[in-house]
Amino acid sequence: MIENHGGHINVISAPGKGTRFEVILPLHESSSPAVATPLAPTNGTKPARVLVVEDEERVRVLLNDAFRAQGHEVTEATTGAEALDRLDKGEFDLMVCDLGLPELSGLHVARWVKEFRPDLPVIIATGFSEMIADEDYQKARIDQVIPKPYALADVLAKANTLLAKQAAERRETVTV
Repeated sequence: MIENHGGHINVISAPGKGTRFEVILPLHESSSPAVATPLAPTNGTKPARVLVVEDEERVRVLLNDAFRAQGHEVTEATTGAEALDRLDKGEFDLMVCDLGLPELSGLHVARWVKEFRPDLPVIIATGFSEMIADEDYQKARIDQVIPKPYALADVLAKANTLLAKQAAERRETVTV
């Protein structure tokens, strides 16, 4: 993962003195703005209900704040098991889920979603995209995979696209 982000590891070892590992990562300068243009509500007036599943607190807080700033209702989970509990008890319009979660992986959570709530769009964020085959994502019917590190604007743009698509599909199926 470190090499994928342009970094490297220095290992310094001396007999009887131990070993020191240095992880060197380049500074990421994003050309994208910190926050994208506002997300379109799922139907013209109603904000989206977003489930954010992320075990890293800083990332989770950033995602929550970004979605809330757009007027959306956010529910969070920090583990795969907690995500399944939230999904079982609540209604959501979108799930943004980290792949590497404690207890159950994001891939496991996504498979559950697509089995029991096939219309719920799923975005998986991962720093390990090369470790999971594309066909595994396709079999799980994941709507979007975003490699980490990502620009927040990219997540919001992909979420906007999925929410707009979902709203259009709902309008097509509800004809009077």
